Parts: sequence; C-alpha cells; structure tokens
Amino acid sequence: MATRIKVKVIDKKENVNLRLPGIPFWIISSLFNLALLFKPLILKYADDLEEQARFALEELDYGTIKEIFDVLRSYEKFDLVDMSNGEGTQVKISIL
Repeated sequence: MATRIKVKVIDKKENVNLRLPGIPFWIISSLFNLALLFKPLILKYADDLEEQARFALEELDYGTIKEIFDVLRSYEKFDLVDMSNGEGTQVKISIL
C-alpha cells in the first residue's frame, strides 16, 4: 500500500537539481486543504488566469483530491512519471 510521493527533477541545461524526499500523502492533503482557503480570493482577483486553469480551479475540491490519494494508496509502489530527453532533463514522480 502506497503512502508517500517522491519527486525528482533534473535539468542540466537550466542547472536544476530538485529532489524531494518521500512526502506522506497526509501532509500533501493537509497543505491542499489549507490552499483551498485561498481559492475564492484567487478566483476573484486573478484576472489573468487562462480559461482552462480557472475551470480546473473552480472544479477542484478536497473531495476530489482525497479520491485521487485514495486511489494512489490502493496500489503498491510504482512510478507515476518517469521521463527523460536526450538533453539531460529527467522527471520522475514515484509513489512509494
């Protein structure tokens, strides 16, 4: 049963080396819940949001994120994203 998410982004061209340790789902869920408090302000004052971004933000709620994490928890360890290009860029998001 998965309980954490780990992120690694390496871009040699832009000199980026981001490695986040395994972050428990409950921390991400709590931070998202906190961010939802600002959702009405963002929708009210962010006039430069693209239409698709505004729509996604309007539809996103705690229940949706909880459902996503519940599905991810039901699996064993796996790589959600694992990609690289020939120019030294790597992105890997693992569910642990």
